[in-house]
Amino acid sequence: MTATSAVGARLRSAGTLTVAVIVVTLMIAGATFAAMTRGDDETARRLLQRRASQVTAAVQSEVNRYLDALSTTAAAAGAHDTLTNAKFLQLSAPLSGMRLSGATAVGFLLPVPDDRIAETQRLWRDRGVTDLLLRPVGSGEHIFTVMVRVLDALLVPRAGLDATQSRPLWDTLRAARDTGRPAISEPYGLVVDQNLPPAQRQLSFTLAAPVYGLAAPDGSREFQGWVTMSLRSRNFLGTVLPALGDGLREVSLSTSPEEYGPLVAAYPRADAHEPDMSDSGTVTVADRTWYLRIGGARRELIGSRALPRVVAVSVLALGLVLAALVHVLATGRARARRAVEQATTELAAAESRAREQAFLLTTILDAMSDGVGVVDDSGEFLLHNPAAKSMLGIAEDRSGPQNWQEHYGIFRVDGSGPFPTEELPLVRALAGEQCDLVDMLIRNVTHPDGLTISVSARPLRLQGGRAAAVAVFHDITARKADMAAIEAARDQLAAQKDYLTQVLDALQITVVTCDTDGMLVHTNATGGARVGAPMTGRHIDEVSSGITVTDMDGQVIALADMPIPRVLRGADAIRLEAMVRFGSGHTRAVVLNAQPLVDRTGARIGAVGSSYDITALREREADLAAFAGVAAHDLRAPLMVIAGYTALLEEDLEDGADPESMHPTVARIGAGVRRMQQLIDDLLAYATARDARISLQHVDLQEVVADIVTERTLHLHVADGGGPPPEITVGPLPVIDADASMIRQVFDNLIGNALKYTRPGEPARIDIAASHPDGDPATIRITIADRGIGIPAEEQPHVFDQFHRVAAHTKSYHGTGLGLAICKRVLQRHDGTIRAADNPGGGTCMIIEMPYAGRPLPAPVTV
Repeated sequence: MTATSAVGARLRSAGTLTVAVIVVTLMIAGATFAAMTRGDDETARRLLQRRASQVTAAVQSEVNRYLDALSTTAAAAGAHDTLTNAKFLQLSAPLSGMRLSGATAVGFLLPVPDDRIAETQRLWRDRGVTDLLLRPVGSGEHIFTVMVRVLDALLVPRAGLDATQSRPLWDTLRAARDTGRPAISEPYGLVVDQNLPPAQRQLSFTLAAPVYGLAAPDGSREFQGWVTMSLRSRNFLGTVLPALGDGLREVSLSTSPEEYGPLVAAYPRADAHEPDMSDSGTVTVADRTWYLRIGGARRELIGSRALPRVVAVSVLALGLVLAALVHVLATGRARARRAVEQATTELAAAESRAREQAFLLTTILDAMSDGVGVVDDSGEFLLHNPAAKSMLGIAEDRSGPQNWQEHYGIFRVDGSGPFPTEELPLVRALAGEQCDLVDMLIRNVTHPDGLTISVSARPLRLQGGRAAAVAVFHDITARKADMAAIEAARDQLAAQKDYLTQVLDALQITVVTCDTDGMLVHTNATGGARVGAPMTGRHIDEVSSGITVTDMDGQVIALADMPIPRVLRGADAIRLEAMVRFGSGHTRAVVLNAQPLVDRTGARIGAVGSSYDITALREREADLAAFAGVAAHDLRAPLMVIAGYTALLEEDLEDGADPESMHPTVARIGAGVRRMQQLIDDLLAYATARDARISLQHVDLQEVVADIVTERTLHLHVADGGGPPPEITVGPLPVIDADASMIRQVFDNLIGNALKYTRPGEPARIDIAASHPDGDPATIRITIADRGIGIPAEEQPHVFDQFHRVAAHTKSYHGTGLGLAICKRVLQRHDGTIRAADNPGGGTCMIIEMPYAGRPLPAPVTV
C-alpha cells in the first residue's frame, strides 16, 4: 500500500505537475499569443509608416529631379541674348538622357497679343522654327508653343498651339509668371493626347518655369516666356514608385487631403484585396502640395497571422518556444537586412540622380558663353566654368579676395588704376550685397590689350548656413568698341546734320522734306518763319490749308495740284510760278519746286520741296516796264521839244536873227531840260528808296520840317498881281530813329505837294501835327493837312502807285507820278505806313504812322 500510495502520490504529483505545466503552458501560450498579436500590430504599423516614408521620399526626390531639370533649362534659356531653336534644342538635349519617366515633351511658350501674331510667327521662323504656324483660339492674349523637344516616342511634336484653350495649363502659366517660380497644373488631359485612342489616354500634368532675361542696369529682369514639361501621371508614378510588395496593396496620389479627393494616379495590385491598414504622406510639387495614400495588409507586412496560434497550441515545450523565438529574431533580422539593402539601393539611386543633375548643370555651364564663378566665405573658388576662365585669362584660380586683383589683373575701365578689392562684385556679394553690371578691365599675359567684362553677383547660402557668392561674367569688349564706334558715328552724323541744318537755315529759300505719306520730316528756318507755325510732324496738306495759291493768270491751284503732292503721286521734278496769299493777308510771288527723294536702290522715300520769293524781282520788272514806258513817252516828249526848239534856234542863228528874239526859244529848251532832270531825279530817288542801305540815327523831325518849310518858301514867287504868303502851322514833332536823308525826302515831297496843289490865286494853308493813335505810346502818327484841290476818294488808294497821277491834275499841274510812290517805299522800309484821306476843311490829309522812340515832343512852332 505504501508503494501504491507513493506511486499514486507521484502520479498525483506528476498529474499536478502536468496540470501545472499545462496550466503554466496554457498561460504562457495565451500570454505569448496576446503579446505577439499586439506586437505584430505595432510592428506592422511601424513597417507601413517606414514604407510610406520611403515611398514619399522617393516621389519627392523624383519630383525635385524633374523640377531641377526644368528650372535649370529655363535659367539657361534666359541667359542667352537671342534664343534660337538650335540653342533651345542644345540646352534641352541633356533631358533626353535623364530617363524622365512619363515626360512627353519640353517646350518654350510665349505670350502674344492679337496684333503681334504675324510678327511673332515671322520672328521665330527667322530664329529656326521654319515650319511654325501659330493657331490662335479666341481673342486677347494668346500663349503659343514656339519650340518643342519631344521626350516621348509616341508624341508627334506640335508647335504653334494656343495654350489658352486649356484652362489648367493657362492657370499654371499665369501662376508661374505672377510668382516668378515654377508651378504645376491640376491633372488634365493634354491637348496633344486628344488624338490618341481612348485606351492610351491618361491624366497628365504640366510643370512650368518662368524664363527671365539677363538683369538690366536697374536690376530688373525682363519676362520672356515659359519652359514647360508635360508628364503622364500613370507613367510617371509607375517608374517612380517601387514595386508594390511587402504588404503594400495600394498607392494613390491625389491633389486633396480628402480620402476621395481628385486622383492624379493610383496603382492597386492586380491581386490586391481591400487594405486593412493605411498611412499617408505629402509631396511638395512646385507651388502645390500633393497627397500620397498607402494601403497595406497586416498579414503581408509581418508574415503569417497563424504564428501565435501555432506557438501557443503546437509548441508547448521550452525548446519549441525558443526555436520560435529564434525564428522570430531571424525573421526580424532578415527584414531589417532587407530594409537596409533597400535603403542602400535608394541611396545609390539618389546619388545617381544627383550625379545626373550635376552632369546636366556642368554641361549647361560649359556650354554657356557667359562666365560663371562661385566662391565660399573664405574666397575659395568652388566653380569656374570654361567661359569664366577664358575671360579672366588665368587657368589657375587663386583663393582669397586680397589676391584676385593682382592675380587676374583687374583694373578700372577708365584706366585710373587697379580695381579696389572691397568693390569687387564677389566681395560685395559675400557681404550680402547684390550688384549688377559692374564693368571691369582684365589685363594680363593672356589679354595684354585688355578685355572689358561686365559682372553681376549675388549672395548664396551653402548647407550649414555658410555664406557664398555667385558671379556671372559677360564679355562686353566688342560691345564697348561697337558703342564707341556708334557714338563716334553718331557725333559725326550730328555734326554733319548740324552743318547741313545751318546751311539750310541760312538760305533765304524755304526748304521742306516729307515722307511718302506727305508727313513733313524737316523744315528749314526760313520755311518755319514764313508759315509762322511749327511744320515738322504735320501733313503737307495741313500746313498748306491756310494758304491760297493762284497761277499768274489768277486761277486757283488746288492743293492736290501743288508740286509736292504731284511728286508724291509719281511725277518727276516740278517747277511752278504762282501767287501765294498767306493767312495774314500778304500776297507774294513765289517759285515752287519739288522733286522726288530716293534711297540707294532708287525707291522713292519721299519728296523735297523748295520755294523762294520773287516778289521783289517782279516789282523790279514792273519798275523796268514802267520806266520803259516813261522813257518812251515822258522822256521822249521833252527831248522832242528840245530838239525842235534847238533846230529853230539854229535856223534863227543862220538867218542872223536878233539874239533878243531867241530868249523865248532858249527858255523853252531850258524848261524841257528841267523837266527831264526832274524825272531823272525822281527815278533815281525811287530806286534809292528801294535798294539803298538804311543808316538809322536819331532824327529830329521838328528841325527837318522847319528846314524844309524855310527852303520851300524862301524863294517862292508870288503870282503876278501879288497875293498872301502860304500859312504853315507846325505842331510839336518827335525825334525818331530813321535814315535822315530818306525821311527828309518824304517830308519834302509831301510839303512840296501841299504847296503845289493849290487853287490859283489862293494861298497854301498847311497844318503839320503829331499824336499817338489810339493812345499807343509805341507809335507816332504825323498828319500833313492842306486846303488844296484835294484827291477824289476813288483815287486815294492808288496815288501811291508808281507813275500814277490823278487824271484831273495832269493838265494843270506838272509831275512825274513818283513822289508819293517814293514816300510809300521809304516808309515801308522804316516799318511805317502812309495813306491819303479827305481833310474835313477841304483839301487832302496825308497820314503817316511809324514806330516811336519815346522821346518828348517839342513845343509848337508856327511858321
